[in-house]
Amino acid sequence: MEEKLSLREYLYSLRFYILFVSVLFVGSIVIGYMGFLSEMFSETLELIQQLSENIKDSTQEYPSWILFLAFFIVIFLNNSFTCFLDVILGPLIGIFPMFSAFINGGLLGWFAQEEGLIVFLAIVPHGIFEIPAFLFSAAIGLRLGREVLKRKSERHLKKELKKGLVAFLMLVLPLLIIAALIESVLIVATTNF
Repeated sequence: MEEKLSLREYLYSLRFYILFVSVLFVGSIVIGYMGFLSEMFSETLELIQQLSENIKDSTQEYPSWILFLAFFIVIFLNNSFTCFLDVILGPLIGIFPMFSAFINGGLLGWFAQEEGLIVFLAIVPHGIFEIPAFLFSAAIGLRLGREVLKRKSERHLKKELKKGLVAFLMLVLPLLIIAALIESVLIVATTNF
């Protein structure tokens, strides 16, 4: 008989993984803000600025609803793919979720150092949904990675993968949909001024 997955119980079982990736994420924000990752991300800022200029140019050509839809699709698919990779690559490349948390936190900290602390306020509206989704998916990936390291007799990879994917569908994707909606609205609203 198959046991039904309780999302609350599953999240509780992830608590140490969530704590670990949260500490790693915040630590990498500090490292990025202190400028230790400047060489790694310097080209990223130029790319973001160029993309921002291209977006402002295109806002005059298309109606706001088309821009909103395009931004929503791109943002949602990008974030979903990144979070899905954290889950799926956890068992294959256990270090990937940690690397992902470090790079994303480092980029955020570095960007705040370059542009000012106002960056943190700018990400709050969508970040309160996007960051937890990202941390949950990284925690799921780490848990699956740990499952692979267990002895074969103690390993329940299929069962854990199923639980992880159900949690991804029930929790991570809805959070990413909300985050992408908010971020798309903000982008369209700020580019029209």
